[in-house]
Amino acid sequence: PPDGAPRVSACRRFCVPDLLSMLRRFCSSVMLRCLVSIYVVVAQPPDGAPPDGAPPDGGPPGQGGGVATTLEEPHIVVNAHKQCVAPSGSPQTITGYVYCDNYFELWFNGELVATDPMTFTPHNAVQVSFEWDGVSDKEFAIMCMDYASPSGYEYTETATPQIGDGVLMAEFSDGTVTGSAWSTFVVTHGPTAESETAGCSATNLDACVVSSVAEPTGWTGVGFEVDNTWSAATEYTSSEAGWGRTPSWNTTASCCGTSTSPMTQATLSLNGGCSVNYAAENPDGEAVTVEQRECLDPQSVLSESRSKMIWSSDLQKDNKVLFRLKVAANASTGIECPVCDAPARTSQRVRREMRSLTDDEWTNVTTAMWIMKNTSQADGVAAYGPSFRTYDYFVVKHLVAMLDLRGDQAHFGPMFMTWHSAFILEFENALLSVNPEILALPYWDTTKTEPSVFTDKYFGSAPGTGPNGEVIDGAFKNWPIKSNFSIDDYQNAAGEAINTTYTGSTTGMLRGPDATRTETVVLRFGTSSYTYDPNDFWKCANLDAFWYDWYECVEQGTAGGLGVVSGSLHSGPHGQVGGKSGDDSGDFEDVASSPNDAIFFFHHADVDRNAYWWMHVNSDKRATAYGYPTEAATGIGAYSGMTYYGQHLMDTMSDAWGFSAQDLGFSDSSDLQTNADVLCQLSPTTAVYTYDFVVACQADGGADACQASWGEEANTTNATTAAPTSATTTAVGDGTESTTVLENVTTTVEAETSAAAAVVTSLSLCALLVVIR
Repeated sequence: PPDGAPRVSACRRFCVPDLLSMLRRFCSSVMLRCLVSIYVVVAQPPDGAPPDGAPPDGGPPGQGGGVATTLEEPHIVVNAHKQCVAPSGSPQTITGYVYCDNYFELWFNGELVATDPMTFTPHNAVQVSFEWDGVSDKEFAIMCMDYASPSGYEYTETATPQIGDGVLMAEFSDGTVTGSAWSTFVVTHGPTAESETAGCSATNLDACVVSSVAEPTGWTGVGFEVDNTWSAATEYTSSEAGWGRTPSWNTTASCCGTSTSPMTQATLSLNGGCSVNYAAENPDGEAVTVEQRECLDPQSVLSESRSKMIWSSDLQKDNKVLFRLKVAANASTGIECPVCDAPARTSQRVRREMRSLTDDEWTNVTTAMWIMKNTSQADGVAAYGPSFRTYDYFVVKHLVAMLDLRGDQAHFGPMFMTWHSAFILEFENALLSVNPEILALPYWDTTKTEPSVFTDKYFGSAPGTGPNGEVIDGAFKNWPIKSNFSIDDYQNAAGEAINTTYTGSTTGMLRGPDATRTETVVLRFGTSSYTYDPNDFWKCANLDAFWYDWYECVEQGTAGGLGVVSGSLHSGPHGQVGGKSGDDSGDFEDVASSPNDAIFFFHHADVDRNAYWWMHVNSDKRATAYGYPTEAATGIGAYSGMTYYGQHLMDTMSDAWGFSAQDLGFSDSSDLQTNADVLCQLSPTTAVYTYDFVVACQADGGADACQASWGEEANTTNATTAAPTSATTTAVGDGTESTTVLENVTTTVEAETSAAAAVVTSLSLCALLVVIR
């Protein structure tokens, strides 16, 4: 294996396929071929990769797709947006990023909590994490040291020695950032002005002198007070201080490159300069252990709009500098997080992938939707109860939210998922009011292509096979679009007229305000071949980041300004399936009125599925509302840079036509719900629903405690399940299919066991043949 790579892991990666090929070519034993095939399936995957059939990075196996590949996505530990703060006195884990040119040590409240593994280059940022008791003042102490030889110069064995410069930049999740409020103390300085007067220069290093003073006693400890020997930090820009040599993580060898010599400026020869440090006694380099979180590009995790590059007043000649900052325990850093009092569910209904439903179950769903489409609100409430809604109610509500004059209340910002989760839940409640046997709204897993959903059994054709793109087949064939639309036919949760400028399309239909088509059934101009990469689905679902980062991932494939996936889990199906014909949009593609196409609700249940799992693996952030922005949130796309009411944690969602607690089944209250309310009520432990792929987890153990439980007949025959705890499991998929999978696995294991004895005899002969070859 490459230098530094684990040998066993490398053997798994590189030797097994070649060995398999050789064995199959030169050994005729059928038993041996069977065993080798079984070995390749059941052998442990490379370090960091999940087993076959399991989504990467800890995602659950099952119907959601996923393959056995190691995924790389950013781990964003500092929220780029203002989030609520835990109640005063609450202990918390503080995370952050520290970048020092060249080497740092970080103390927090007297304890050394992080050191830079790379002493010179590359210029890496390090992700750090430490605990705060929530009561004590927060005292940060950092030693940052720019490399300098005894002359004060670096690259002294080249023709052009030079004086380097140092810099420190850090951001922490509690809101602490580097800036002029920090105090500095210079330990070493050089070359001194006196030595330069005496002839010190790049061509006369022998005359150069570096001065040093002792570090103040106890400067890293609790209660240390800076005096007049300390100075306020000086802020610099990146154009003044620079970002240095960008680090790169070698995934094959699991090391950080590229390290260079401070003497010769050349790449260190050991391991190609990957995870090695220069040492005077070993100029080739000395190997060090570096984790990927310690080999981060500082430009990708730090921002000059949040924190500042700081140093002493002399950026070049001050080589070793101490930094301190004390933050009062009761310092106000933002809005206190609301307390979520929603109780944990003891049972939850299970949303299942639509193709796992039996024919009768699918018919129940489509029949109920046709009833919603063709029944008036008054007649529906009389027949099915107060949770009933007409189908078109949801189309209009979506339009009103999007066309709010203050800014879109349902898209292009952090409220996208809270609003749509509430929207889908209200629809599900209405659906179940018509037929409680449905039990839960199914979802469409866009990572699965077989069997196709664009058939007569499911959604019909894409593009539509009517003369103008009408969908005239499928369970929702000739699905009607309302003509002669009037907003006066609808009321908000308080029974009041809707405050909106929307009055229908240009032709008076229930379509987007700019739509010109007059066809009275759903139109599709897109493709039936759309699919979403399962790896990308799980990259977003497993993203170690904050709420807005997750939304950016599923909307535009980025997180924290970094590319994570290609394509959009949310918008992709809208555009690709709905499609366009000239300037005209298919109904699913028209952002404003996309719920006109029944596929909308199954697709958005799938997006909610991604958010549901993301909240599960990020359960440690629940107390701070997953980092949901409390102020100054900015939109993306058409609303890029815009901040307005409705985006923030404590804002009521689309208050022109909001969601009451009663609408969503939270309580009998008519109070309109905020984004915070929905995050509280629809977490994986408090939501009335779960998903068929969700695993049983310890209530307080977070994602690391998850264990999959699949195909247990007692669970899969029911469509409700106990909420995730350490003692319960979650129903998944279709019971018959899951049981069959387990039976196949059992047969395979039995085959391996029975074949093992016979193979032992063949193995010696085969090994001999391989050696001869």
